[in-house]
Amino acid sequence: MFWLEFAVVMAAIFIGARLGGIGLGAMGGIGLAVLTFVFHLQPTAPPIDVMLMIAAVVTAAGVLQAAGGLDYLVGLAEKILRSNPDRITFLAPVVTYFFTLFAGTGHVAYSVLPVIAEVSRETGVRPERPMSIAVIASQQAITASPIAAATVALLGLLGGSAAKFGFNVELIDILKVCIPSTLAGVLIAAFVSNKLGKDLDKDPEYQQRLKDGLVAAPHGAGGSEERTSLENTPATAKVAVALFLLGAILVVLFGSFPQMRPEWSVGNDIRISQILVKSENEAKDALVQLKSGGTFSAVARQCSIDATAANGGDLGWQSKGKLLPEIEKACAKLKKTGDLTEVIKTPFGYHIVKFDDKRPSTNKEKMGMPHVIEIVMLTIAALMLLICRVKVAKVAEGSVFIAGVQAVIAIFGIAWMGDTFFQGNMDLLSGSIKSLVTQAPWLFAFALFALSVLLYSQAATVRALMPLGISLGIPAPFLIAMFPAVNGYFFIPNYPTVVAAINFDRTGTTGIGKYVLNHSFMIPGLVATFSSIGIGFLLVKFLF
Repeated sequence: MFWLEFAVVMAAIFIGARLGGIGLGAMGGIGLAVLTFVFHLQPTAPPIDVMLMIAAVVTAAGVLQAAGGLDYLVGLAEKILRSNPDRITFLAPVVTYFFTLFAGTGHVAYSVLPVIAEVSRETGVRPERPMSIAVIASQQAITASPIAAATVALLGLLGGSAAKFGFNVELIDILKVCIPSTLAGVLIAAFVSNKLGKDLDKDPEYQQRLKDGLVAAPHGAGGSEERTSLENTPATAKVAVALFLLGAILVVLFGSFPQMRPEWSVGNDIRISQILVKSENEAKDALVQLKSGGTFSAVARQCSIDATAANGGDLGWQSKGKLLPEIEKACAKLKKTGDLTEVIKTPFGYHIVKFDDKRPSTNKEKMGMPHVIEIVMLTIAALMLLICRVKVAKVAEGSVFIAGVQAVIAIFGIAWMGDTFFQGNMDLLSGSIKSLVTQAPWLFAFALFALSVLLYSQAATVRALMPLGISLGIPAPFLIAMFPAVNGYFFIPNYPTVVAAINFDRTGTTGIGKYVLNHSFMIPGLVATFSSIGIGFLLVKFLF
């Protein structure tokens, strides 16, 4: 059954990836339907928190684009690149990296790719070198951006699930590993990219295009005017950029300093007493005595093998999450003083629990980062709409908003299907994989990379596969170190930014090879991804 279910999941992913956009989410829905109605797997909860966080971030980014903020940022990038044309192979990826780090989406790279192609051609630098690594950098930065959908998804998973491994993940824990590791990986890959191919004046294809008049001869670094005039940028665009930057800073601050977040008393502490015996028959006999009028304290002193027997079984005040799950579930049904549970079986024996009292919880619960991100980014979007007087209809028509909504739908279907498949087969997967990844956790990075190649979405890959890593007991710091492995969708050269880079390079040096996989982005992508992972593992050894 496992392999049939696996085939359904992979078929849904493959067809969905071919359809693109919301097709990925829709195919996830079909896969989920087959898993539940045909194979009778119990569906897990849909990834609501992740979807809402992404929706909030995308709303703010869409308003930024509609206000002209992205155009202003493109102008700044163009000025930097034209001022240092000889270093473009190193500056171009740094620009696209920080664009994505700031905006939370790699699609902002579209705006600067034509500039990179033109400046490199005019200065005699082979465009393939800066173009390929610039695209890879825009993808790597997704796993370092505090407001990227993938980072938000990872935080949502590790922030709650990692506690059982003795590690409570905050946003700063992800950023302090992934920002330096991915940036270092990008710079290493830029050094490698700078050696790719022949110099432009010796490249036969480019020389033939010049001869055939398919491309104009370069005019030199100063022969072309800047595409964007920063002097003519409206003040509202600059205000929008400042507000969006404020939102990103607030998210980082709230994530880095949990004490800044509001906290509340949640639920109630309960005071309970218990009787613990070795056998079910003994427990049933004790329950009969209690229901026949025997006092709980007397029966506990007579029958209980627990250390609290001398005190009449009094366990004192208990907070939510402190009791055994079986006991906590049974106690949730107790409403008034003196209420008794039925016999409860646990690894320690058989219990009967009496409800004594309740009070407001003394434990404080801080606002979670998912809610912080949602509130902050929606607030920033509202401020941009009001202050910059952005037309709401224009936001919904922007490429950033449309791409973000497609990501939400993709995650909705594909992550829900993935969760259901993994949870339904957890016993089998745990038995066959747990010992392997426990001994060599880095092997899990290959699974993340392979799935990202199919999904074309870092966030969807995180939501689909990271829960498996958590369930297998891989330590949270190791999962953070492996986070850049989800940047594998350059592998098959049909992702939009990859295709755009090929089309923008009129010299023909950036392209897809004869064997498809020998394309311009393969070497920079592999070097950047696996360098980032390796550096990440080194960092977690010192930081955690």
